[in-house]
Amino acid sequence: MVEILLFAVLSVYLFYRLWNVLGTRTGQEKQRSWDRSEASKDNVIILPQKNPPQQPTSEVTTDIQDPFVQQVKSIQKFINDFTIERFEIGACNAFRSVVGAFAQGNIERLEKLVGPKVLKGFQTAIKARDRQKQTMNIDIKNIEVEVENINLTKSIAQILVRFTSDQVVTTVNKAGEIIDNTNQLTNRMIDRWTFEKDLSETGLVWLLIKTETVA
Repeated sequence: MVEILLFAVLSVYLFYRLWNVLGTRTGQEKQRSWDRSEASKDNVIILPQKNPPQQPTSEVTTDIQDPFVQQVKSIQKFINDFTIERFEIGACNAFRSVVGAFAQGNIERLEKLVGPKVLKGFQTAIKARDRQKQTMNIDIKNIEVEVENINLTKSIAQILVRFTSDQVVTTVNKAGEIIDNTNQLTNRMIDRWTFEKDLSETGLVWLLIKTETVA
């Protein structure tokens, strides 16, 4: 009888302790939000919850329209894989090639990349350097490219590109001495170049037909 009474008292005590620890659920308790990075450290797989919130698709959230969508579609009739992104990559390469050829005085190379008017300006500057026995070094540190405008006239396409670049430009005399930018400072340059191509003709080269230095 005494043993039964002791078990009864012990059961009541254990129930009381369990009640204090767990309490009752009211429906207002906050559920923990697990950090995925924290879970990944322990190789814990996060199981999906019931009725997860709907994630907006890119089609729903994309409110910004490409300002050149119609021009791009027109160009794609001639060049299937043309995109703004691809063109900007090509324009960046062209910028490096043209600037490098100009610094080296490589007129033959420039003839393949630029139009007649731009070529004439480059030739004049290169010949002036040659007369003074000077050379130019241009080290391009960084380039940012942005298409600013696309113009189409029948099969002729012109694309205006803005280049923002960091360059170290130095001029060296015939004795090998730096006579311009002796401290070799890096300057921020902003140029606007216009490229042109007759889309009806085969070939991948867009000729540089106009240059403008903004800063």
